[in-house]
Amino acid sequence: MTIFTNLFKIAAVVAILTPTLPIHTASAQQSYPLTYRGGGTLTIRNDGNNGVQIGFQAGPGAAPQGLSPGQCTWSDRAFRSGEPTTICDTSANAAQYVGLLVRSDQYSIVQVYNDGRGCMRVTRVGP
Repeated sequence: MTIFTNLFKIAAVVAILTPTLPIHTASAQQSYPLTYRGGGTLTIRNDGNNGVQIGFQAGPGAAPQGLSPGQCTWSDRAFRSGEPTTICDTSANAAQYVGLLVRSDQYSIVQVYNDGRGCMRVTRVGP
């Protein structure tokens, strides 16, 4: 019985002394593929904090149904009412794809999550 008591005491001390590590929201969030087509009415602006905000129109259906220039949509469904139509990203990450945004013949995919503050936050570029 003393072995179990000692193990319990050791486990309690370790739990108390182990620091709590913060979890970065972007890496902890489940992300989903967002397909966009460049051109059209897409807007790109500097957010003032070394990032960009890309405004787009929500596509009428899922990505396989097609997109007009300047539209984005989910791979499996249309946008729901109230979902943000702004992609927010760091400028370093956006440099990988922002040049494609001006061309209506270009399609790309970014992995995003809704941050609850009006942005589709990018976690990764590509499918």
